[in-house]
Amino acid sequence: MSVSPPREDRRAILAGQAAAFLLTFGGIVLLALEQGAYDVVVRQQVAVVLWWLLALAFLAGLLPRTRPATPGWVVIGALLLLGGWTALSLLWTSDDARTLIEVARVAMHLGVVVLVATALDRHTWRPAIAGAAAAAAFITLAALSRRLFPGTFGEDVIAQAFGSNRLSYPLGYWNAVGAWAGMTSALCLAWSAHARFWLWRGAALAVVPAAITVSYLTYSRASLGGTALGLLVLFCASRNRVTLTVHAAVAAVFGVLSIRAVRNAPEIAQATGDADAGRIAVVLVAGAVVALAVGAGTRKFGADGWRLDPRRGRIAFVAAGTAAVIALAGAAVVVGPDAWDQFKDTSSTRSDLDPSQRLRSLNGSRYAIWSATLKSAQDDLVTGSGAGTFEFSWNMRATSDEFVRDAHSLYLEPLAEQGIPGLLLVVVLVGGAAYAFVLALVRANDPVDRGALAGATAAGAAFFFGAGVDWLWESTAVAVLALVLLGAAIAATGKTAATMRWPLRIGLAIAAIVLALLQLPGLVSTSEIRKSQESFAAQDIPAALAHANDAIETEPWAAAPYVQRALVREQSGAYGAAAADLRRAAARSPDDWRIPLVTARVLAREGDPAGAIRAYRRAQALRPRGKFFEQPVSGASPTARSEG
Repeated sequence: MSVSPPREDRRAILAGQAAAFLLTFGGIVLLALEQGAYDVVVRQQVAVVLWWLLALAFLAGLLPRTRPATPGWVVIGALLLLGGWTALSLLWTSDDARTLIEVARVAMHLGVVVLVATALDRHTWRPAIAGAAAAAAFITLAALSRRLFPGTFGEDVIAQAFGSNRLSYPLGYWNAVGAWAGMTSALCLAWSAHARFWLWRGAALAVVPAAITVSYLTYSRASLGGTALGLLVLFCASRNRVTLTVHAAVAAVFGVLSIRAVRNAPEIAQATGDADAGRIAVVLVAGAVVALAVGAGTRKFGADGWRLDPRRGRIAFVAAGTAAVIALAGAAVVVGPDAWDQFKDTSSTRSDLDPSQRLRSLNGSRYAIWSATLKSAQDDLVTGSGAGTFEFSWNMRATSDEFVRDAHSLYLEPLAEQGIPGLLLVVVLVGGAAYAFVLALVRANDPVDRGALAGATAAGAAFFFGAGVDWLWESTAVAVLALVLLGAAIAATGKTAATMRWPLRIGLAIAAIVLALLQLPGLVSTSEIRKSQESFAAQDIPAALAHANDAIETEPWAAAPYVQRALVREQSGAYGAAAADLRRAAARSPDDWRIPLVTARVLAREGDPAGAIRAYRRAQALRPRGKFFEQPVSGASPTARSEG
């Protein structure tokens, strides 16, 4: 016979659960609303706070509350080794500052996993997943509200800057928003099929048609693939599959109706106005009402207990799997050759008349980017070019004038930048994550626990798929959402940790402080450069020069502070000093074409035409397809393309 915990203990447990929910919800929402925290200053500010909190918690003995099981150590170990290998690439990288940014990024992600996996316990891991799901739903609804009713939330600055009709608010990138919506669908469907209270079931289900609509409005093909994979994993991982199937069908019906309403509302589809937004809202509200009714009905009539006879279930599973394989094989035979030709076609799909046309084609720049990535990897399969330097490799191998900084793949980019060891560490990380999710599912006995973990596993699968075809690892808010779910799954299988001895506490605190301090040079230097730019724009040259000097003192190994000071000195007419700063910048980032291009201008103003032409040729050699090389200059390649 179980004994209820004392009232004081119950209050402490409830307080811990509320804190886990609110802190998870609030943290993820704040990151998402900061343009997805892609900006280096925002991300590294968060990382500093994160690691200082961990240092204090370790020193005070407040953490770890939970000791991770084997898969947790695999994940943490993989991140530690990945961070170490990334740092080691400082020995051969061509740009120390860019490599240090990647070291800091891995440290940030490691901090999220360590905090969540060690701070949660058997009482709080599920509320943390609920908080993550609520945050995902909130941001999804905010994104849709911004599209339907532009005055309700902040500006979609990225879409405005690029003149795009693809929904990118609030994460700053349409494919990131699409991936987020796919993860939201998996999380909310899982809660709708497993929550005990009918109201939570209905509320979670009501979000899914909105998430489907957001996925559509991003016109992201990767979002469709991630959503499909997430739903497949969710079905396999769930306990209440009949309930899940009913709920998914209801969500699909209203999702399709909402998409049809969007297609009949050109201003919404094209992001040019809000005409007919009310009609779409009515469809979604009707879907929410039906969702509440369905959530109540499946709970009331015991749909959770409906099960197929095991023998019939196995037959149905084999039949469905066989049918799926046959359908996929048939589709591959029919459209495979055309699909491959489309994928190799690097032209852009016109979306001015029908934005959804993107969803019916595979053409785009991925083939060109990934081909360049593999060619770059062949240069050095052991060390790669150095973390954060793919842009330079792309500039030399590009087949178009497209600006590309990332290889758009969590798996191919490490191969090019960090060689086979980098790729293997990423594979170990993903394998450890899969191990953690599966172990947590196997050990979950309570149906609600199983549902929460099924949703987390499905969302994690959607993330790691999306990260393979886009730069979701660099989209901080999306990565943090996935890593919080992963950390909660690790905590679910962990055991209560014993109190650490002082030497271990001090050692962990020192390590956390080091990882916090690692964020400061880039954070402070970038902030000073931006202050210098603001002062420069205000024509306050002395202040602009002072901030540039501070940036150099903070990060003397970086090129950007020297470039900024050179620009300030150029404005002052100190061309010789500006040219000297640009030489220092070029020594710190020899493969960045922008530095010799600016040098060419400075030398021309200084009265050194021969030096200006040499610098121009150097810039052109570093980016042959660059937009700035329209006219041949004294022997410069006559094939340089115009960029307008």
